[in-house]
Amino acid sequence: MLLLWDIDDGFGGSIEKYMEHSNTDIQAGAFMAYGLINTGITNEMDPVSAMLTEKLGCPEDKLKIGALMGLSFTYAGSNRDDLLEEINPIILDSENSMQVRAVASLALGLIYVGSCNEEVCQAILQILMEMEEKEIDNPFSKLFCLGLGLLFLGQQSLADASI
Repeated sequence: MLLLWDIDDGFGGSIEKYMEHSNTDIQAGAFMAYGLINTGITNEMDPVSAMLTEKLGCPEDKLKIGALMGLSFTYAGSNRDDLLEEINPIILDSENSMQVRAVASLALGLIYVGSCNEEVCQAILQILMEMEEKEIDNPFSKLFCLGLGLLFLGQQSLADASI
């Protein structure tokens, strides 16, 4: 939090060295830190989106989750369609783990908070309806509900009609 909104010193000095660390936990933490540093900052070059959307294709679940959380921290409430195009397929791809899909749902809930975006809603509801009994008991399944709840935050009348 000391480097919040200090993108020059934060990325160039303190965080960059951890972005390519050999430990995936440290890398994922650096992705989240990079997202936090850039929270609420508008930049024409948009380095956060460029860097972290690239990491969504990583084979490691931890790196995908770090990138998803970093994107959600930076773009919370922004309703950016380009991020929907990048993250929505992660939710719908059954090849991804439950953990990655759940965090992707949470990320879209944060990015589209209070917007009642129909495409995000349909993706999350589709996953919830297709879940088997054993998947519902998974602790990460609750993140789908949280993402859906964030999507309709403050919009109760619209939520009733959608659900």
